[in-house]
Amino acid sequence: MRKLMVGLVIFLMASIASSAILKNPCKSKEYPKVMKQKTEADFSKNDYYLALDDILAVKKCNPKDPEVFYWLGRIYQARLEMGKSEENYLQAVQLNKNYSQAYMALGNLYLKQNKNERALENYKKAASDDTYREAYIAWNNIGWIYLLQDNYAEAEQALLKSLAFQPGFCAAFCNLGELRAKQKKYGEAIIQYQKSISLCPTYSRSHLMLGLEYNREGKVAEACSEFDLARKIAPADSDDGINAAKYLKILNCPEPAGK
Repeated sequence: MRKLMVGLVIFLMASIASSAILKNPCKSKEYPKVMKQKTEADFSKNDYYLALDDILAVKKCNPKDPEVFYWLGRIYQARLEMGKSEENYLQAVQLNKNYSQAYMALGNLYLKQNKNERALENYKKAASDDTYREAYIAWNNIGWIYLLQDNYAEAEQALLKSLAFQPGFCAAFCNLGELRAKQKKYGEAIIQYQKSISLCPTYSRSHLMLGLEYNREGKVAEACSEFDLARKIAPADSDDGINAAKYLKILNCPEPAGK
């Protein structure tokens, strides 16, 4: 009889606890973790409205969790609500001064808005963390911004750091090619573009830029081939796709066989 009573008490306590959790899921330690996983899963399916509901549920439990604000930033950016995106990324780094992933996201946001100095500042913060797994991308982007500013020495230093972290990073080789072309070292530019293509045959920008170098050398057939590859690889409405189609028309390149 005593065992029966103890079992009944345990059952009643479990039922009460379960009811309390249903009313306030934040009482479950696993709930925020599960909802973060659901946020990521829904975001990957491009269901940004459901992802927003997911992460806001986590925010109710942990209103000062930097990761919550990072995800809010990503979701609002995907929804093209850039003001809210920036606001939440900034909140994330305010709560965690060493949040490299959030600094990287801020850099990307500012770069798309052509706010290069702000982008540079945040990429540098991300790159300063040697343990950050995307530090090589941050260094590459720093190099790209310096390249846009015609600061060739700083650009080269940053791009070489990117390759030191990730020796097979084709985007950094492509940017080194553009740097060499700006320095009028055209032969070296071609070598860098070819390295990029050997690593990433479907990286359209390298084909596009190599085509420009071939055209500079008067190798029209080779240029047409590279522009055609860039056009096939890049989305038609992207900068690379549009420029490749433009150069194919300018050079009066022949239509590929079998088309």
